[in-house]
Amino acid sequence: MSRNDRLHHAPPAHDASRRAPIPKGSITFVWRSKAGLKSASLSYLACGALGGLTVALGIWGAAVSSYLVFKDDILSGLMNRQAAVQYAYEDRIRDLRAQLDRFTSRQMVDQSEVERRVDQIARRQAILESRQSIVASMSEAAGSPRGRPAGQPAASPPPLPEARPLPVGDTLRLAPPVERQSRLESRVQPVRAATEAPHFRLASLPSAAPPKADVIARVEQSLEQVELAQQTELQTLETRAERQARRIRAVLTDLGLDQARLAQAPERSAGGTGGPFLPIAEPRAEASPFERQVFRLQAVIRDHDRLNRLAATIPLGRPHAGDLEQSSGFGPRLDPFLRTWAMHSGIDFRAATGEAARATAAGKVTHASTMGGYGLMVELDHGNGISTRYAHLSRIDVSVGDMVRANHRVGRVGSTGRSTGPHLHYETRINGEAVDPLRFLRAGLRLASAE
Repeated sequence: MSRNDRLHHAPPAHDASRRAPIPKGSITFVWRSKAGLKSASLSYLACGALGGLTVALGIWGAAVSSYLVFKDDILSGLMNRQAAVQYAYEDRIRDLRAQLDRFTSRQMVDQSEVERRVDQIARRQAILESRQSIVASMSEAAGSPRGRPAGQPAASPPPLPEARPLPVGDTLRLAPPVERQSRLESRVQPVRAATEAPHFRLASLPSAAPPKADVIARVEQSLEQVELAQQTELQTLETRAERQARRIRAVLTDLGLDQARLAQAPERSAGGTGGPFLPIAEPRAEASPFERQVFRLQAVIRDHDRLNRLAATIPLGRPHAGDLEQSSGFGPRLDPFLRTWAMHSGIDFRAATGEAARATAAGKVTHASTMGGYGLMVELDHGNGISTRYAHLSRIDVSVGDMVRANHRVGRVGSTGRSTGPHLHYETRINGEAVDPLRFLRAGLRLASAE
Protein backbone atom coordinates (compact mmCIF):
# COMPACT_ATOMS: atom_id res chain seq x y z
CA MET A 1 0.00 0.00 0.00
CA SER A 2 1.30 3.39 -0.95
CA ARG A 3 1.80 6.32 1.32
CA ASN A 4 -1.12 8.26 -0.12
CA ASP A 5 -3.45 5.38 0.42
CA ARG A 6 -2.31 5.19 3.95
CA LEU A 7 -3.03 8.90 4.45
CA HIS A 8 -6.54 8.71 3.04
CA HIS A 9 -7.38 5.60 4.88
CA ALA A 10 -6.11 6.80 8.20
CA PRO A 11 -8.25 5.88 11.02
CA PRO A 12 -11.06 8.41 11.61
CA ALA A 13 -10.48 8.53 15.25
CA HIS A 14 -7.05 10.01 14.73
CA ASP A 15 -8.36 12.83 12.37
CA ALA A 16 -11.22 13.61 14.61
CA SER A 17 -8.95 14.11 17.50
CA ARG A 18 -7.06 16.73 15.60
CA ARG A 19 -10.07 18.91 14.49
CA ALA A 20 -10.52 22.23 16.25
CA PRO A 21 -13.90 23.37 17.27
CA ILE A 22 -15.60 25.76 14.76
CA PRO A 23 -17.16 28.78 16.38
CA LYS A 24 -20.61 29.90 15.30
CA GLY A 25 -21.37 33.37 13.80
CA SER A 26 -18.11 33.60 12.00
CA ILE A 27 -16.30 32.38 8.95
CA THR A 28 -13.69 29.75 9.58
CA PHE A 29 -10.75 29.10 7.32
CA VAL A 30 -9.10 25.57 7.64
CA TRP A 31 -5.87 24.60 6.03
CA ARG A 32 -3.41 21.71 6.38
CA SER A 33 0.11 22.33 7.37
CA LYS A 34 3.05 20.09 8.30
CA ALA A 35 2.07 20.44 11.80
CA GLY A 36 -1.44 19.36 11.11
CA LEU A 37 -4.72 21.11 10.36
CA LYS A 38 -4.96 24.71 11.27
CA SER A 39 -7.99 27.10 11.24
CA ALA A 40 -8.76 30.77 11.55
CA SER A 41 -12.15 32.36 12.16
CA LEU A 42 -13.32 35.79 11.24
CA SER A 43 -16.56 37.32 12.39
CA TYR A 44 -19.07 38.58 9.91
CA LEU A 45 -18.39 42.17 10.97
CA ALA A 46 -14.70 41.82 10.37
CA CYS A 47 -15.39 40.21 7.05
CA GLY A 48 -17.71 43.06 6.06
CA ALA A 49 -15.15 45.66 7.14
CA LEU A 50 -12.46 43.87 5.25
CA GLY A 51 -14.69 43.66 2.15
CA GLY A 52 -15.63 47.36 2.39
CA LEU A 53 -12.02 48.35 2.73
CA THR A 54 -11.20 46.24 -0.28
CA VAL A 55 -13.95 47.89 -2.35
CA ALA A 56 -12.87 51.39 -1.20
CA LEU A 57 -9.29 50.63 -2.08
CA GLY A 58 -10.44 49.39 -5.47
CA ILE A 59 -12.49 52.51 -6.11
CA TRP A 60 -9.65 54.73 -4.94
CA GLY A 61 -7.27 52.90 -7.15
CA ALA A 62 -9.61 53.23 -10.12
CA ALA A 63 -10.08 56.96 -9.41
CA VAL A 64 -6.37 57.51 -9.08
CA SER A 65 -5.79 55.57 -12.26
CA SER A 66 -8.50 57.59 -14.08
CA TYR A 67 -7.07 60.87 -12.76
CA LEU A 68 -3.63 59.89 -13.85
CA VAL A 69 -4.96 58.92 -17.24
CA PHE A 70 -7.39 61.88 -17.80
CA LYS A 71 -5.84 64.65 -15.67
CA ASP A 72 -4.61 66.60 -18.69
CA ASP A 73 -8.11 66.71 -20.23
CA ILE A 74 -9.71 67.73 -16.93
CA LEU A 75 -7.19 70.48 -16.31
CA SER A 76 -7.52 71.79 -19.84
CA GLY A 77 -11.33 71.85 -19.50
CA LEU A 78 -11.12 73.72 -16.21
CA MET A 79 -8.66 76.19 -17.68
CA ASN A 80 -10.81 76.66 -20.78
CA ARG A 81 -13.88 77.31 -18.65
CA GLN A 82 -11.97 79.79 -16.50
CA ALA A 83 -10.63 81.50 -19.60
CA ALA A 84 -14.13 81.70 -21.10
CA VAL A 85 -15.46 83.35 -17.92
CA GLN A 86 -12.54 85.77 -17.90
CA TYR A 87 -13.03 86.60 -21.56
CA ALA A 88 -16.74 87.17 -20.96
CA TYR A 89 -15.99 89.64 -18.15
CA GLU A 90 -13.40 91.41 -20.27
CA ASP A 91 -15.85 91.67 -23.19
CA ARG A 92 -18.51 93.09 -20.87
CA ILE A 93 -16.06 95.61 -19.45
CA ARG A 94 -14.98 96.57 -22.99
CA ASP A 95 -18.62 97.04 -24.03
CA LEU A 96 -19.31 99.20 -20.99
CA ARG A 97 -16.24 101.30 -21.74
CA ALA A 98 -17.36 101.70 -25.35
CA GLN A 99 -20.81 102.79 -24.19
CA LEU A 100 -19.22 105.25 -21.78
CA ASP A 101 -17.01 106.60 -24.56
CA ARG A 102 -20.00 106.97 -26.87
CA PHE A 103 -22.00 108.70 -24.16
CA THR A 104 -19.08 111.02 -23.42
CA SER A 105 -18.62 111.73 -27.12
CA ARG A 106 -22.33 112.40 -27.52
CA GLN A 107 -22.23 114.74 -24.54
CA MET A 108 -19.28 116.57 -26.05
CA VAL A 109 -21.03 116.79 -29.40
CA ASP A 110 -24.21 118.06 -27.74
CA GLN A 111 -22.23 120.59 -25.75
CA SER A 112 -20.42 121.73 -28.88
CA GLU A 113 -23.76 122.02 -30.69
CA VAL A 114 -25.22 124.06 -27.84
CA GLU A 115 -22.18 126.34 -27.80
CA ARG A 116 -22.36 126.70 -31.57
CA ARG A 117 -26.06 127.60 -31.46
CA VAL A 118 -25.53 130.03 -28.59
CA ASP A 119 -22.69 131.69 -30.50
CA GLN A 120 -24.89 131.82 -33.59
CA ILE A 121 -27.71 133.38 -31.54
CA ALA A 122 -25.31 135.98 -30.13
CA ARG A 123 -24.09 136.91 -33.62
CA ARG A 124 -27.65 136.98 -34.94
CA GLN A 125 -28.76 139.18 -32.04
CA ALA A 126 -25.93 141.61 -32.75
CA ILE A 127 -26.92 141.71 -36.42
CA LEU A 128 -30.58 142.32 -35.54
CA GLU A 129 -29.62 145.11 -33.15
CA SER A 130 -27.60 146.81 -35.87
CA ARG A 131 -30.48 146.25 -38.29
CA GLN A 132 -32.88 147.79 -35.77
CA SER A 133 -30.89 151.03 -35.86
CA ILE A 134 -31.06 150.91 -39.66
CA VAL A 135 -34.82 150.36 -39.51
CA ALA A 136 -35.19 153.28 -37.09
CA SER A 137 -33.17 155.58 -39.36
CA MET A 138 -35.15 154.44 -42.39
CA SER A 139 -38.39 155.08 -40.49
CA GLU A 140 -37.17 158.56 -39.64
CA ALA A 141 -36.12 159.18 -43.23
CA ALA A 142 -39.52 158.02 -44.44
CA GLY A 143 -41.27 160.35 -41.98
CA SER A 144 -42.65 157.59 -39.77
CA PRO A 145 -43.36 158.66 -36.19
CA ARG A 146 -41.55 155.64 -34.76
CA GLY A 147 -38.15 156.69 -36.00
CA ARG A 148 -38.52 160.20 -34.46
CA PRO A 149 -37.28 160.82 -30.91
CA ALA A 150 -39.88 161.95 -28.44
CA GLY A 151 -40.42 165.68 -28.35
CA GLN A 152 -38.88 166.37 -31.77
CA PRO A 153 -40.88 167.39 -34.83
CA ALA A 154 -41.09 165.13 -37.83
CA ALA A 155 -38.75 165.51 -40.75
CA SER A 156 -40.58 168.10 -42.74
CA PRO A 157 -42.30 166.93 -45.88
CA PRO A 158 -43.71 169.86 -47.81
CA PRO A 159 -46.61 171.52 -45.98
CA LEU A 160 -49.82 170.57 -47.71
CA PRO A 161 -53.12 172.40 -47.45
CA GLU A 162 -55.60 171.28 -44.86
CA ALA A 163 -58.53 169.26 -46.12
CA ARG A 164 -60.93 172.17 -45.80
CA PRO A 165 -63.59 173.38 -48.25
CA LEU A 166 -62.42 174.97 -51.48
CA PRO A 167 -64.48 177.00 -53.91
CA VAL A 168 -65.70 175.74 -57.26
CA GLY A 169 -67.96 178.59 -58.15
CA ASP A 170 -69.46 181.57 -56.45
CA THR A 171 -71.61 179.50 -54.10
CA LEU A 172 -70.53 175.80 -54.42
CA ARG A 173 -67.73 174.63 -52.15
CA LEU A 174 -65.43 171.66 -52.76
CA ALA A 175 -64.91 169.23 -49.91
CA PRO A 176 -64.35 165.47 -49.71
CA PRO A 177 -67.67 163.56 -49.72
CA VAL A 178 -68.87 162.47 -46.31
CA GLU A 179 -68.60 158.80 -47.21
CA ARG A 180 -65.06 159.15 -48.50
CA GLN A 181 -64.02 161.28 -45.54
CA SER A 182 -65.33 158.64 -43.13
CA ARG A 183 -63.48 155.94 -45.04
CA LEU A 184 -60.28 157.96 -44.82
CA GLU A 185 -60.68 158.50 -41.09
CA SER A 186 -61.49 154.86 -40.34
CA ARG A 187 -58.79 153.42 -42.57
CA VAL A 188 -56.19 151.39 -40.70
CA GLN A 189 -52.76 152.78 -41.45
CA PRO A 190 -50.36 149.88 -42.04
CA VAL A 191 -47.35 152.01 -41.15
CA ARG A 192 -48.78 152.77 -37.73
CA ALA A 193 -49.56 149.11 -37.16
CA ALA A 194 -46.01 148.13 -38.00
CA THR A 195 -44.07 151.01 -36.45
CA GLU A 196 -46.04 151.19 -33.23
CA ALA A 197 -45.48 147.49 -32.54
CA PRO A 198 -43.51 147.07 -29.30
CA HIS A 199 -39.86 146.27 -29.54
CA PHE A 200 -39.11 142.61 -29.07
CA ARG A 201 -36.81 141.88 -26.17
CA LEU A 202 -34.42 139.11 -26.90
CA ALA A 203 -34.68 136.38 -24.28
CA SER A 204 -31.66 135.32 -22.30
CA LEU A 205 -30.77 131.72 -21.58
CA PRO A 206 -31.99 130.72 -18.11
CA SER A 207 -29.96 128.29 -16.07
CA ALA A 208 -32.95 126.49 -14.58
CA ALA A 209 -35.24 123.64 -15.40
CA PRO A 210 -36.11 123.73 -19.13
CA PRO A 211 -33.75 121.76 -21.39
CA LYS A 212 -31.17 123.81 -23.21
CA ALA A 213 -32.48 122.77 -26.60
CA ASP A 214 -35.98 124.05 -25.76
CA VAL A 215 -34.65 127.34 -24.40
CA ILE A 216 -32.46 127.87 -27.45
CA ALA A 217 -35.40 127.05 -29.73
CA ARG A 218 -37.52 129.68 -27.98
CA VAL A 219 -34.75 132.27 -28.29
CA GLU A 220 -34.32 131.46 -31.98
CA GLN A 221 -38.09 131.81 -32.45
CA SER A 222 -37.96 135.20 -30.73
CA LEU A 223 -35.16 136.29 -33.04
CA GLU A 224 -37.16 135.14 -36.05
CA GLN A 225 -40.10 137.25 -34.85
CA VAL A 226 -37.82 140.27 -34.50
CA GLU A 227 -36.43 139.71 -38.00
CA LEU A 228 -39.92 139.28 -39.43
CA ALA A 229 -41.08 142.47 -37.70
CA GLN A 230 -38.14 144.38 -39.18
CA GLN A 231 -38.85 143.08 -42.68
CA THR A 232 -42.55 143.88 -42.27
CA GLU A 233 -41.76 147.42 -41.16
CA LEU A 234 -39.39 147.99 -44.07
CA GLN A 235 -41.98 146.62 -46.49
CA THR A 236 -44.65 148.87 -44.96
CA LEU A 237 -42.40 151.92 -45.23
CA GLU A 238 -41.60 151.06 -48.84
CA THR A 239 -45.28 150.62 -49.70
CA ARG A 240 -46.20 153.89 -47.98
CA ALA A 241 -43.41 155.86 -49.69
CA GLU A 242 -44.28 154.39 -53.10
CA ARG A 243 -47.94 155.21 -52.59
CA GLN A 244 -47.18 158.82 -51.66
CA ALA A 245 -44.74 159.14 -54.56
CA ARG A 246 -47.43 157.88 -56.95
CA ARG A 247 -49.86 160.49 -55.62
CA ILE A 248 -47.36 163.28 -56.14
CA ARG A 249 -46.62 162.06 -59.68
CA ALA A 250 -50.35 161.94 -60.40
CA VAL A 251 -50.71 165.51 -59.12
CA LEU A 252 -47.82 166.71 -61.28
CA THR A 253 -49.34 164.98 -64.28
CA ASP A 254 -52.77 166.50 -63.61
CA LEU A 255 -51.14 169.93 -63.36
CA GLY A 256 -49.40 169.40 -66.70
CA LEU A 257 -45.93 169.82 -65.22
CA ASP A 258 -42.96 168.07 -66.79
CA GLN A 259 -41.38 165.97 -64.06
CA ALA A 260 -38.10 165.62 -65.93
CA ARG A 261 -37.74 169.37 -66.26
CA LEU A 262 -38.79 169.94 -62.68
CA ALA A 263 -36.23 167.44 -61.47
CA GLN A 264 -33.46 169.41 -63.15
CA ALA A 265 -34.35 172.64 -61.40
CA PRO A 266 -31.85 173.73 -58.72
CA GLU A 267 -33.02 173.23 -55.16
CA ARG A 268 -33.31 176.32 -53.03
CA SER A 269 -32.56 175.91 -49.36
CA ALA A 270 -32.36 178.28 -46.43
CA GLY A 271 -29.13 176.55 -45.32
CA GLY A 272 -26.06 175.37 -47.17
CA THR A 273 -25.42 171.74 -48.01
CA GLY A 274 -22.49 169.93 -49.57
CA GLY A 275 -19.93 167.16 -49.28
CA PRO A 276 -18.07 164.73 -51.56
CA PHE A 277 -20.06 162.63 -53.98
CA LEU A 278 -20.15 159.05 -52.68
CA PRO A 279 -22.48 156.97 -54.85
CA ILE A 280 -24.40 154.15 -53.14
CA ALA A 281 -23.27 150.81 -54.51
CA GLU A 282 -25.80 148.18 -55.42
CA PRO A 283 -25.92 145.14 -53.12
CA ARG A 284 -23.61 142.28 -53.94
CA ALA A 285 -24.85 138.97 -55.25
CA GLU A 286 -24.36 137.36 -51.84
CA ALA A 287 -26.20 140.16 -50.03
CA SER A 288 -28.94 139.16 -47.59
CA PRO A 289 -32.65 139.83 -48.29
CA PHE A 290 -32.55 142.52 -45.59
CA GLU A 291 -29.74 144.39 -47.37
CA ARG A 292 -31.58 144.17 -50.68
CA GLN A 293 -34.77 145.40 -49.04
CA VAL A 294 -32.91 148.33 -47.43
CA PHE A 295 -31.37 149.20 -50.79
CA ARG A 296 -34.81 149.20 -52.46
CA LEU A 297 -36.28 151.28 -49.64
CA GLN A 298 -33.42 153.79 -49.89
CA ALA A 299 -34.13 154.20 -53.60
CA VAL A 300 -37.86 154.64 -52.92
CA ILE A 301 -37.18 157.17 -50.14
CA ARG A 302 -34.79 159.13 -52.35
CA ASP A 303 -37.42 159.31 -55.07
CA HIS A 304 -40.07 160.20 -52.49
CA ASP A 305 -37.89 162.96 -51.02
CA ARG A 306 -37.17 164.32 -54.49
CA LEU A 307 -40.87 164.45 -55.27
CA ASN A 308 -41.56 165.99 -51.86
CA ARG A 309 -39.02 168.73 -52.60
CA LEU A 310 -40.70 169.30 -55.93
CA ALA A 311 -44.10 169.41 -54.27
CA ALA A 312 -42.72 171.93 -51.76
CA THR A 313 -42.02 174.33 -54.66
CA ILE A 314 -45.51 173.91 -56.18
CA PRO A 315 -48.24 176.21 -54.80
CA LEU A 316 -50.52 173.57 -53.32
CA GLY A 317 -51.25 175.32 -50.03
CA ARG A 318 -53.99 177.72 -48.96
CA PRO A 319 -53.49 181.46 -49.55
CA HIS A 320 -55.19 182.35 -46.26
CA ALA A 321 -56.28 180.51 -43.15
CA GLY A 322 -60.01 181.11 -43.37
CA ASP A 323 -62.61 179.26 -45.41
CA LEU A 324 -61.73 179.65 -49.07
CA GLU A 325 -64.90 181.07 -50.52
CA GLN A 326 -64.37 182.70 -53.87
CA SER A 327 -66.14 185.84 -54.95
CA SER A 328 -64.83 185.73 -58.51
CA GLY A 329 -63.28 182.85 -60.40
CA PHE A 330 -60.54 182.50 -62.97
CA GLY A 331 -61.25 183.29 -66.61
CA PRO A 332 -63.57 185.62 -68.56
CA ARG A 333 -65.95 187.71 -66.42
CA LEU A 334 -67.84 190.98 -66.41
CA ASP A 335 -65.46 193.69 -65.28
CA PRO A 336 -66.80 195.10 -61.96
CA PHE A 337 -66.07 198.68 -63.06
CA LEU A 338 -66.68 198.75 -66.81
CA ARG A 339 -69.30 195.94 -66.89
CA THR A 340 -67.75 194.49 -70.03
CA TRP A 341 -66.22 191.08 -70.56
CA ALA A 342 -62.59 190.89 -69.50
CA MET A 343 -60.06 188.24 -68.53
CA HIS A 344 -59.62 187.62 -64.79
CA SER A 345 -56.12 186.21 -64.23
CA GLY A 346 -56.70 184.84 -60.72
CA ILE A 347 -59.28 184.02 -58.07
CA ASP A 348 -60.80 186.49 -55.61
CA PHE A 349 -61.38 185.05 -52.14
CA ARG A 350 -63.69 186.68 -49.65
CA ALA A 351 -61.73 187.82 -46.59
CA ALA A 352 -61.84 190.57 -44.02
CA THR A 353 -59.34 193.42 -43.92
CA GLY A 354 -56.30 192.48 -41.89
CA GLU A 355 -56.52 188.71 -42.38
CA ALA A 356 -53.18 187.06 -43.16
CA ALA A 357 -52.24 186.30 -46.75
CA ARG A 358 -49.94 183.27 -46.70
CA ALA A 359 -47.47 181.75 -49.15
CA THR A 360 -48.83 178.60 -50.78
CA ALA A 361 -45.31 177.19 -51.31
CA ALA A 362 -41.71 177.97 -50.50
CA GLY A 363 -40.19 180.61 -52.73
CA LYS A 364 -38.30 183.85 -53.13
CA VAL A 365 -39.93 187.29 -53.00
CA THR A 366 -39.46 189.00 -56.38
CA HIS A 367 -41.93 191.87 -55.95
CA ALA A 368 -43.24 193.54 -52.79
CA SER A 369 -44.78 196.92 -53.59
CA THR A 370 -47.54 198.66 -55.51
CA MET A 371 -48.21 197.39 -59.05
CA GLY A 372 -50.93 199.17 -61.07
CA GLY A 373 -54.41 197.78 -60.58
CA TYR A 374 -53.07 195.10 -58.23
CA GLY A 375 -52.46 197.72 -55.54
CA LEU A 376 -50.07 196.41 -52.92
CA MET A 377 -48.85 193.12 -54.33
CA VAL A 378 -46.38 190.40 -53.37
CA GLU A 379 -45.02 188.00 -56.01
CA LEU A 380 -43.14 184.81 -55.13
CA ASP A 381 -40.90 182.83 -57.46
CA HIS A 382 -41.14 179.10 -56.61
CA GLY A 383 -38.69 177.93 -59.21
CA ASN A 384 -39.32 175.84 -62.32
CA GLY A 385 -41.08 178.88 -63.88
CA ILE A 386 -43.89 178.77 -61.27
CA SER A 387 -44.86 181.96 -59.43
CA THR A 388 -47.78 183.23 -57.34
CA ARG A 389 -49.21 186.71 -56.72
CA TYR A 390 -51.10 188.10 -53.71
CA ALA A 391 -52.78 191.41 -54.56
CA HIS A 392 -54.97 194.19 -53.10
CA LEU A 393 -53.14 193.86 -49.78
CA SER A 394 -53.46 196.42 -47.01
CA ARG A 395 -49.92 195.73 -45.79
CA ILE A 396 -46.82 193.90 -47.02
CA ASP A 397 -44.79 191.87 -44.49
CA VAL A 398 -41.87 190.73 -46.69
CA SER A 399 -39.16 192.34 -48.75
CA VAL A 400 -37.72 191.61 -52.17
CA GLY A 401 -35.11 188.83 -51.96
CA ASP A 402 -36.57 187.19 -48.88
CA MET A 403 -36.80 183.39 -48.86
CA VAL A 404 -40.13 182.30 -47.42
CA ARG A 405 -41.53 178.92 -46.55
CA ALA A 406 -44.98 177.56 -47.22
CA ASN A 407 -47.67 179.11 -45.01
CA HIS A 408 -45.44 182.09 -44.26
CA ARG A 409 -47.38 185.35 -43.91
CA VAL A 410 -46.54 187.71 -46.79
CA GLY A 411 -49.09 190.46 -46.07
CA ARG A 412 -52.54 191.45 -44.89
CA VAL A 413 -55.80 191.35 -46.83
CA GLY A 414 -57.08 194.75 -47.96
CA SER A 415 -58.70 196.63 -50.83
CA THR A 416 -55.88 198.59 -52.48
CA GLY A 417 -55.65 199.12 -56.23
CA ARG A 418 -58.53 198.37 -58.56
CA SER A 419 -60.86 196.77 -56.00
CA THR A 420 -64.47 197.10 -54.94
CA GLY A 421 -63.91 195.86 -51.36
CA PRO A 422 -61.72 193.79 -49.06
CA HIS A 423 -60.68 190.51 -50.63
CA LEU A 424 -57.57 188.53 -51.60
CA HIS A 425 -56.66 188.32 -55.26
CA TYR A 426 -54.56 185.17 -55.77
CA GLU A 427 -52.79 184.20 -59.01
CA THR A 428 -50.73 181.21 -60.16
CA ARG A 429 -48.44 181.63 -63.14
CA ILE A 430 -46.30 179.20 -65.16
CA ASN A 431 -43.55 180.85 -67.20
CA GLY A 432 -45.34 184.16 -66.75
CA GLU A 433 -48.69 182.88 -68.07
CA ALA A 434 -51.64 182.89 -65.68
CA VAL A 435 -53.26 179.52 -65.04
CA ASP A 436 -56.27 178.57 -62.95
CA PRO A 437 -55.12 178.42 -59.29
CA LEU A 438 -58.02 176.10 -58.50
CA ARG A 439 -56.16 173.25 -60.24
CA PHE A 440 -53.32 173.56 -57.74
CA LEU A 441 -55.63 173.99 -54.77
CA ARG A 442 -57.59 170.88 -55.71
CA ALA A 443 -54.36 168.92 -56.16
CA GLY A 444 -53.21 170.02 -52.74
CA LEU A 445 -56.54 168.99 -51.25
CA ARG A 446 -56.18 165.50 -52.80
CA LEU A 447 -52.71 165.08 -51.30
CA ALA A 448 -53.84 166.30 -47.90
CA SER A 449 -56.87 164.00 -47.91
CA ALA A 450 -54.73 161.00 -48.88
CA GLU A 451 -52.33 161.41 -45.94
